[in-house]
Amino acid sequence: MLNKGFIGPIGDDLPSLIPLLFGLVMFFSTFTLTFNAFDQRNVEFDNDIAVMRVSRILQSNSYLYSYDNFQELCDNIGVVNIKYIAFLSTDAVRRSDRDTLFEIEVFASEEDDDLMFFCTNLKEYENDDPMTLSSFITLENAQDERLVSRIFPIVVEDNKKVKPMHLFVVAWR
Repeated sequence: MLNKGFIGPIGDDLPSLIPLLFGLVMFFSTFTLTFNAFDQRNVEFDNDIAVMRVSRILQSNSYLYSYDNFQELCDNIGVVNIKYIAFLSTDAVRRSDRDTLFEIEVFASEEDDDLMFFCTNLKEYENDDPMTLSSFITLENAQDERLVSRIFPIVVEDNKKVKPMHLFVVAWR
C-alpha cells in the first residue's frame, strides 16, 4: 500500500530548510551591504587624507617667497591616488561676489604672466587665459564626481611685494 503525500526524508525536512536558507540570504545580504557602506566611507576618508597631505606640503609655513619655491613644493607632493589641482588666487581675498569655485582665477606673477601658481597631477588641461578651475575640470564633469576642496590663507612674495592670497586645493577621483 502506498502512502499518499509521502515525499520521503527530504520532503519532511524541506519546510524547515526554507526559513534556514532565507535567514542565511538575509544575513549575507546585510553583511555585504554593511561592508560596502564601510568601504565607501573608507574611500572618502582616504580622499580627505590625500587632500590634506597635498595641502600640508603646499602650505608649508604659509609663506611662499618665489614661484620657484612654489614649484619646489609642488615637486615634493609625490604620487597621490586622486586627481587634484592646487592653485593660488587673490580672488577670494578681493571679491566675495564670485558664483562658484570654478570661476576663481589662478594667480599669475607680475614679473611674467606665464608663471602661473598652480600644480596638478592631471596630464591634460586647457591653458586658458585667464586660467580658472574650469580649465582643469568643468562643472558638468564635476557633477559626476565627488569634489573635495580646501582653502587656506597664505602669503606670497611676488616682485618684491608681499601679497595675501588663498591656497585652493580641489581633488576628485
